[in-house]
Amino acid sequence: MEEKFEAIFQEKLEDLKISLSPLQKKKFLLYLKALQDWNRRINLTSIDEEEEIILKHFVDSLSCIIPIKEEPIEKVIDIGTGAGFPGIPLKILNSHWKITLLESQKKKILFLEEIVRILELTDVNIIWDRAENLAQNQDYREKYDLSLARGVAKPNIVLEYSIPFLKISGIFLAQATEKKLPEWETHVKVAELLGGKLEKTLSISFDNICRTFLIFRKEFPTPSKFPRRPGIPEKRPLSL
Repeated sequence: MEEKFEAIFQEKLEDLKISLSPLQKKKFLLYLKALQDWNRRINLTSIDEEEEIILKHFVDSLSCIIPIKEEPIEKVIDIGTGAGFPGIPLKILNSHWKITLLESQKKKILFLEEIVRILELTDVNIIWDRAENLAQNQDYREKYDLSLARGVAKPNIVLEYSIPFLKISGIFLAQATEKKLPEWETHVKVAELLGGKLEKTLSISFDNICRTFLIFRKEFPTPSKFPRRPGIPEKRPLSL
């Protein structure tokens, strides 16, 4: 299995020009096995086939490094991380990052704790909470260089979750498909209300998948009323 896994993984990474060390490859294989094992007991992800996990979870997560590889990143928060995507793959690639994995479902928290132990990852903070609560906590508010939120909610909701966590000059990195890109562009003014600005977009392709990244840069502090209390961003999404 190990040789087949490495061959498939390396093939999928070629378009991104990302190279992994033997230790990193080993960690990804352990991650794959644990994910499949846990997924038989609890529903962590609808993607369960080896090649699909490699492409749609591992490689797709690692693609996030392309638009930010020149950024001086140390502290990262992955909001609604689920089974650890994209946060854990990026942590494996960038061992020096100090990363917070934020998840509101307890069953997924248990998996995250286990996988961090199995992979022997350090400087990983796993938090069971909602973004609306944690972003009002001064220990976490405006403390991060990078925020991530993959497939969590609609763009205007995700912006309200993510931008409050960023330091001034920090980045919220959004991933969009070609179909969803206009929806993101519609809510640029929401980012500005929250202290961010759409700085640039970058499209990349790998293994017949096209992703457009939107880089939102934090320019001024987020007004204290944001994010609003739990449930309100979904019920009354910001719109400008």
